[in-house]
Amino acid sequence: MPKSLTKLQERIVARVLAEPAQTLYLREGHVNSTNNMIEKGLIDRHCYTMLQYGHLTPEVKSIFFGENAEVFTIQDIYDNCWIIFEDRKVVARPRSEDAANRIVQALKLLRQQEQREAA
Repeated sequence: MPKSLTKLQERIVARVLAEPAQTLYLREGHVNSTNNMIEKGLIDRHCYTMLQYGHLTPEVKSIFFGENAEVFTIQDIYDNCWIIFEDRKVVARPRSEDAANRIVQALKLLRQQEQREAA
C-alpha cells in the first residue's frame, strides 16, 4: 500500500515533531509540499511559509506514525542530521546515517530482548 505522505512531507513533519518549540521556515519545494498537506486537511491552513507544531493536525500525526515502524529514522529536512523516533518520541539525532542505523538496530534488539524477558 502506498504511503499517504511523500518523503519530503514526512521529513517536514518529522522536523516539526522533533523540535516542537521551533518554527520551520519553508522554502521552495517545502512550500508546495506543505500546500498539498493543507489541501488534504493535514495541516492548519494558516501556516503560510512558517510551520509550527500547532499547525499539525492529529490526523497528520496519526498518518506519520501509523505508516512508520515503532522505531525508525528519517533524515532531517535540512540534511544536517537524522531523527530517530521510538514510540512516537524523538530519542536521538545523530549526524550520520550509519550512526542512525546502528542506533535503530540496537533499539530494535533491545525491544526484542525486553519482549522475551516479559514472556
